[in-house]
Order: sequence, then C-alpha cells, then structure tokens
Amino acid sequence: MKHLIFVILLMGIISCEKKDDNHLDIKAGIGGNIQYGIGDCMPQIDESKIIYNNYNGILYFILKSEIEQNHNFEQLKDKSIKTSVKNGNFAIELPIGTYLIIPNDVYLYSDYNTVTIKENTVVKKSLKFWKCTSY
Repeated sequence: MKHLIFVILLMGIISCEKKDDNHLDIKAGIGGNIQYGIGDCMPQIDESKIIYNNYNGILYFILKSEIEQNHNFEQLKDKSIKTSVKNGNFAIELPIGTYLIIPNDVYLYSDYNTVTIKENTVVKKSLKFWKCTSY
C-alpha cells in the first residue's frame, strides 16, 4: 500500500506544470516584461543610475491610427485594449495592427514603445518606463 501511495504522489508531481503567464496560448499578440521607475528628472538623469522595478498595474495598447486622429491620451486609454500586469510580466492577444504601449501614468509616444502585430505572430518585447516627478 505504501508503494502505491508513493507512485500516485510521484505521478502527480511529474504531471504538474508551472503555468508561465508570459507564455499563454495566443495566436497573435505580445508578451514580455515591463519595468517602471519614478523620480526626479532634474538635473538630467544618468541612465546607469536609474533603478527600475517590475511594473504592477494597467498596461494600455492604443492603436497608432487612433493617436494620429486624437492626441488626448485619457480619451484614447478609455477606448484602448488593456491588460493587468503583475510582477512585470504580461501576455495578451491583440488584433492585427500597430499599437502604442503605455502604462497607466506615463505618456510616451515613441518608436521605442510601439509594436506591430502581424497575423499568427507573437511578439516578445520588454520595456522600461521612467516617470519624471519634476522637470
């Protein structure tokens, strides 16, 4: 009987999988890591001294075509696709298109945080965002 219990426990342990939120079964979209920092921007920041932490919060995916028509980020965020990020990791299925990726309180419109989603392609991208508390 002891051997049977041991074999059942062993089979249970072997069959267990760790679900990695960064590798969800998505057909077209993006996954990666977001790091975030906040602090003074005066004087100019020495990039090597910035401390980033894994981001926890909402991440927005705004269609680039929408930004070209409307520059009000708050309105754009209301209409955008969003996902919750925990400990920096995210993965989301997105329709084909070009998106601007921004966390909740950083407004950066750059090629750096732009991604193009193509059919049957999952993009891996890690980003760092810095929020200035003063200029």
